[in-house]
Amino acid sequence: MSRQKIIFIPISICVALAIFVSTPGLSAGSNTYWLIVDATPEARAHEVVNTLIELLTTRGKVPGEQIHHVEGDTATSEEIHAMLQEIGRQTTVQDTLFFLYHGRVTKPRGMNAMHLLTSGDEQGIQDATLNDWFRETGIKDTVVIIDGYTEDRNLNAYYANRETLGTAALNSIQSAERANATVLLQQFYDTLTVNTTDTNDNRQLSIIESYELLRTHPEFMDGILAPTGDVEMALLKLSPALKVTTFPEGADISINDVEVGSTPKLITENLQQGTSTVTVKKAGYVIPPPKTVELQLELGESAHVAWALEPIAIHGTVIGVSDESPADAVVWIDGTTHQQVVEADGIYRFDEWKNSDVLPLGETYALYVKQGDLNYGLATFTFDGYTDIAQPLQLVKRTWFEVAQIEFDRHNHQGAVTAFQNGIERTSDFPQMSPDLTVLLLSSFADAVEKQDVQDVTYLVVTAKLAGQHGQPELAKKYWEEVKVKAEKGSPATKLASQRLWQLNRGRYLLNIGLIVLLVVLLASGAWTFFRFRKSKRAVPES
Repeated sequence: MSRQKIIFIPISICVALAIFVSTPGLSAGSNTYWLIVDATPEARAHEVVNTLIELLTTRGKVPGEQIHHVEGDTATSEEIHAMLQEIGRQTTVQDTLFFLYHGRVTKPRGMNAMHLLTSGDEQGIQDATLNDWFRETGIKDTVVIIDGYTEDRNLNAYYANRETLGTAALNSIQSAERANATVLLQQFYDTLTVNTTDTNDNRQLSIIESYELLRTHPEFMDGILAPTGDVEMALLKLSPALKVTTFPEGADISINDVEVGSTPKLITENLQQGTSTVTVKKAGYVIPPPKTVELQLELGESAHVAWALEPIAIHGTVIGVSDESPADAVVWIDGTTHQQVVEADGIYRFDEWKNSDVLPLGETYALYVKQGDLNYGLATFTFDGYTDIAQPLQLVKRTWFEVAQIEFDRHNHQGAVTAFQNGIERTSDFPQMSPDLTVLLLSSFADAVEKQDVQDVTYLVVTAKLAGQHGQPELAKKYWEEVKVKAEKGSPATKLASQRLWQLNRGRYLLNIGLIVLLVVLLASGAWTFFRFRKSKRAVPES
């Protein structure tokens, strides 16, 4: 690839992409005129110029008669001057001229001036002369882009140039020997076609913004990249955009009921002309009222809507047992890290939601309150994520066995076993527990009884009862028999064991009784038969 093509291709493509990445049909303004000079003989460079002109007319909506260009052998000093004169006859003072030059530049030794070399002119166009031609047009604002390459060894000499081209200019002077087309193309594409190019969100890329984006790239370390003149002047107008932000970030955005992403977001595609309605929502926060925005879809147009989101709250009041103070009661959402200790007023409120611990939407949660060892309260709620939930909590004094069931339902198995043990220390009469809790308790107590020489018959009684509740009569009989052996004779435990063993063995006992009765009947029947037989024998001789 030639040196001319190396520099021109990235500049022309970046200009086209940056200005006309917007949707076809956008207004570019009728007060913009272009003069594109390609002072090279390269056919490929000419093709890029034609592509740029096509983009300017078809997508940028710049009228064809407002775009002028010269290339190759026709890019003479005389032709450039003549075209500027023609532009001057077409324009008014309020119009804007964009002058893009691609080609060789030089700085004659001993002169503080830059020359743009043109076809057939070894001296070229001095910068001061070019400014005179700009002034002849009568146009107030001229933006100049110099995409130059040079054979000069001392590039720093260009910093001594005292002439400022146009109203504002971005001068890029590269060494023809070291120019790298791939790096420049990629860098310009990356910096001028992404939304983040617009560093201050005003949808206009100024001279100084372009400079800041490019100056740290290695390609320009050895070359010259210099903004001059009114550096805040817009070099390019970008496609219209709508910026949507929220605090905190991460809210879902909808425009006219169509989801478009999450905040913060700069939206440049699928915007509609006229009034649009913007809504946002974020799980854990109240959905705020929608906002409307008016867009004309003009290049350089921007709008910004923002919200400070209010967190939703799961809140309420804890009511103490028998109107006692609920102070120091602990409220928590089961299965989460959300927990609070309430004061004497009993008020609790959960309203701090981080992305890491926000509750999944649509799930039903248990809301617990506990005061001391036995005072518990419970309520459930379904979390929709966007509306407040008011839920009072009533503390109720529970038995240890009820506490055991509550802790088991919370998947706190050790807490359930401990609460049950506390309960049986007061009474061995416990209610029917849930099947799963019964299995846990039976396993725990049976394991302790088997591994240790338990002398406390209460544990044996409880284990026998749990085996009965679990539907294991043989295991229950085993422990009731141990109770009879270890309990004092005549004690309530012994009597209970006898009663339960009778109940468990009732069928066998009845069968035994039946067999005995049958045997008695058989014996009685046999005796009666034998008696009748003997009696009949005695009666025969007498006759």
